[in-house]
Order: sequence, then C-alpha cells, then structure tokens
Amino acid sequence: MVKLFGVKPLSPRPAGYTIEELSTIVGMSARNIRAHQTRGLLAPPVRHGRSAYYGPAHLRRLRRITMLQKQGFNLVSIAAMLGTTTVDGAERLEAAMADLARDQPAVARSLERHGVLGKDDEGAPAVVRPSVSRAVAELAGAGIPPVMALRFLGQFMDRVAPLAGEQLAALKVQTGGAAAAPWSCFAELLVSAFRTTVENAAELTFADREPGARPPR
Repeated sequence: MVKLFGVKPLSPRPAGYTIEELSTIVGMSARNIRAHQTRGLLAPPVRHGRSAYYGPAHLRRLRRITMLQKQGFNLVSIAAMLGTTTVDGAERLEAAMADLARDQPAVARSLERHGVLGKDDEGAPAVVRPSVSRAVAELAGAGIPPVMALRFLGQFMDRVAPLAGEQLAALKVQTGGAAAAPWSCFAELLVSAFRTTVENAAELTFADREPGARPPR
C-alpha cells in the first residue's frame, strides 16, 4: 500500500455562491459586487482556501441595493439608508420578520397597513423602510430584540395614524387647501414637528441613562 505524505484530503466546498454565480443570479457585475464591499455596503464573503463564497444574506442585501437604485437613489444615499449592517445583523432582522409573521400576525398586518412591512423577491416578510431597518438594527445592538421593537412600532403607529390624519385635515382647512403646495410639504412639516417633539421627550425620559448604555434586561 502506497502512502502519500504531506497531501491533505480535499475539504468539501461550503454552501454558498461564488462571485460569478452571485453575479449571474443578481444581474450585477462581479466588479460592482466587489465595489459594494469596498464601500461597506456588502459584508465580506466567507473564505475557503483561495475561494470566497457568498450566502443568502449577501444575495438579499444586493437585491435591496438594486431595488433602491431602481427607485432613483444613488450609492451615497443607499449607504446612508442601509448603513453598514453586517450579514449577521441582516439575518437577525429577517428572522425577526419571520417570527413576527408567524407568532404575531396582527402586528405584522398592522406594519403592512402602515407601509413598514412588505415582501421580498422570494415572498418572505421584510421591512421596506430602510430607516426602520437601521433603527431596529441599532436597537438590537443595544440589547432590544427586533421583535419587541417592531411590536412597539406597530402599536405606536396604530395610535398615531388617526392623529396624523386629523392634524393634516386641520392644516388643509387652515390653509384653504393650498392647492399649489404639494402634499409632501405638509407631511414634511408635521414629520419635522413630530420628530422634534419625540426627541425632546426622549431626552427627558432617558435623562438618567448614560449615553450608549445598554438598557436593563
């Protein structure tokens, strides 16, 4: 029997896609995929020897980037909206979406009604508001489970929606309709006022907490 010394057995290829396979699936050049990694929009692939492999979370991330580009956002805006969420963070949020849809369908329906939750290309529940995705990810980093944050958001929006409608109707009456002004101007006015009000309340509510401190569990 002949023994070969110094020869390592071949290890199996890990699950995932090569950059060429990912490029074909997404419809994006390998060069652009690498550029997104350089910009921090896409997490690095898993290395296996000399090869690199991308997983399902990479695929979903690239699809989000492509979707935002089709909506007219440039890469600077996309980076601001998506941030540098890691693949682990993305998978955690997606798992929370699945848990929410399965265990708390009423909350999921509320978020869908308010335009926060939708479906991705594969039909799975997904947050369609990048700012919400970023906020939920940041809260998760502070120790607040994504499902808890989303449940609160759904309940909060249910309470706020009627008030928003009332205030916009009152503003419309006070301005005589202002047909020449786009509705987005009125919405932005109330959003700015509401954001300032919430930020002021947050400073008072969390005044006893150190900046960046984790909440009690």
